[in-house]
Amino acid sequence: MADVEQASGSRTPAVSSYKGHGIHAAPGVHEYALELVRAALPDGGRVLEVGSGCGALALRLRDAGLDVVPTDLDPPHDWIARLDLDDPDWTDETRGPFDLVVCVETLEHVENPRQVLRSIRALLRPGDRLLVSTPNVTHPHSRLLTLLRGAPYVFGPRFYHAPGHITLLPDWALTEHVRQAGFDDLRVSTGGDHFYRGAMRLAFRLEMAVLALLGIRARRPRSGDGVCTFVTATAV
Repeated sequence: MADVEQASGSRTPAVSSYKGHGIHAAPGVHEYALELVRAALPDGGRVLEVGSGCGALALRLRDAGLDVVPTDLDPPHDWIARLDLDDPDWTDETRGPFDLVVCVETLEHVENPRQVLRSIRALLRPGDRLLVSTPNVTHPHSRLLTLLRGAPYVFGPRFYHAPGHITLLPDWALTEHVRQAGFDDLRVSTGGDHFYRGAMRLAFRLEMAVLALLGIRARRPRSGDGVCTFVTATAV
């Protein structure tokens, strides 16, 4: 979600950082993910992160006292293991066991999210946990964009190749994929902010007020604008 249209109309990278490592996610997503991880593992534990990107979330989790094994399709650092989620080749390091698998803002990049979730489930013992998130395409703003231009927020032709958003997962589909992969005790929430700033931010707020008057309301977000859908679940 790192390539968005700014108020000026130009397309520029909207990437913040954590300890110098780029955050390729909407503002507030990593902070909310950490909150959910802490709730899932209050006493700490071993975590596999799939789709680590530059490693910003992995570092944030490590700083919170968790033992994290980060992975990515094209790892930029030697401390991030290579892993192709569409065709995984598990190693001794990435096979586990793990107490939790974190897959934040990643499933929209893969060809077969159900297969990815089944592969993740195979790594876990009954009672181990999953945290997954993806852009919230059922958010009222995304629903309006779909009506006007045929694609929700951060999807469509401009986002297909960069950053590679190829799979739309409305919350009903995401939760059913997770359930069918072998998880239960699903809990759904939303968090994260839009990239809009300045005049675009004001226009977004006005739009949301009008949509609310029309009866089109967002799920009450746990954090920010609710731009991303988060699901936590337990392996059965």
